[in-house]
Amino acid sequence: MESDQLSRDLASLKIDRAAPPPARSKSWIVVVLVLAALGAVGWFVIYPRVHSALTTPEIQIGEIQMVSPAQASVQLTATGYVVALSYANVASKVPGRIAELYVDEGSEIKQGDKVARLEDVDFKSSLAAAKSRAAAAYSKVAIARSQLTEIKVQIDREKPLVESGVDAKAVLVDLQAKYDSLTAAVSAAQADAAAANAEVASLQTQLGSYTIITPISGTVVKKLVQVGEGVSPGFGTPGVVEVVDMSSLVVEVDVPETRLSQVSENPPSPCEIVLDAYSTERFRGEVKEIGHTVNKSKATVPVKVRFISRPKLVLPDMAARVSFLSKALDEKDTAPAKLVVPAAAVVQRGGADVIFVYDEGDVRQTSVKVGEAVGDGKVLETQIPAGTKVILSPPPDLKDGQKVKEKK
Repeated sequence: MESDQLSRDLASLKIDRAAPPPARSKSWIVVVLVLAALGAVGWFVIYPRVHSALTTPEIQIGEIQMVSPAQASVQLTATGYVVALSYANVASKVPGRIAELYVDEGSEIKQGDKVARLEDVDFKSSLAAAKSRAAAAYSKVAIARSQLTEIKVQIDREKPLVESGVDAKAVLVDLQAKYDSLTAAVSAAQADAAAANAEVASLQTQLGSYTIITPISGTVVKKLVQVGEGVSPGFGTPGVVEVVDMSSLVVEVDVPETRLSQVSENPPSPCEIVLDAYSTERFRGEVKEIGHTVNKSKATVPVKVRFISRPKLVLPDMAARVSFLSKALDEKDTAPAKLVVPAAAVVQRGGADVIFVYDEGDVRQTSVKVGEAVGDGKVLETQIPAGTKVILSPPPDLKDGQKVKEKK
């Protein structure tokens, strides 16, 4: 019995060779893919950074500069803008609407010249009515004076008759009363006429306010309104035109508080002025005024510099750079500035002079032509923008396109 059961159990353990083999686990594929991804990250991201940090050469950086003949005497350089000491927003004294504009932008005007006229038809009507009232008042004065003269004649004629007893004294008394009354009437009429005349004078003065004049001489730099637009001394458009006295233009710069001792107002410190609009030209100047306030946020003091020599055209708000000098400039010192490259940046490659321009970690080899020596540099005859960074003492194996890093 037990042997039969054992035989059945053994038979049930028979391998079914027709059945499909069991599926193998795919987890090893996932592991392989993860390892491959980690390897790629290491090779393409981590390795280049480590290799760059270990092998990228460190270099010193210089800069191409614009150097003027006065460079040796420069004590301090500051930047700022051209400003006007004398300017005005010419405005109207009374509210109204622009009827005429007599100037254009760029017009040269003198103090007291007409700038514009407001619409004044209604006001002229009021002035005409006032003149009529004044004329009527003066007519009343004339009438009162005529009546007074007539009474005076009657009194002079009646007085002998009363004295001789021909007429009663009461007649003379009545005439004298009329005379006194007319005298008062003449005084009242004269007062009315004076008041009417004062009203006319006042209106004529006010009418003058409808013609807008400039309080200063200068150049019209901006028209603030057009014909037909309304203006008001207290509201709306703040003016009609903006006038600037171009002869009062100076350069205002901010000088660091810690360097203020290098600037003098009396005697005035000599200066060299460079306008961005004429970057290759130098202009002589001197300190006009040192400000009396300190900008606490920037720790600077405003300094105004006047032009001794100036370009034909200089405008307000032009950007400028001022160099404060240890000695005044002469004519030869105002020669145009020259591009200067550090001498250590110029090397020979293939028998030609080259420099290596540094551009955010990249090296760009550039052929150049250099001239005479200027201090520690050489005049650069090839036009390359001032401020361009160059590599000083480049290694012999430095190549175009190579990665480098700046030595701190």
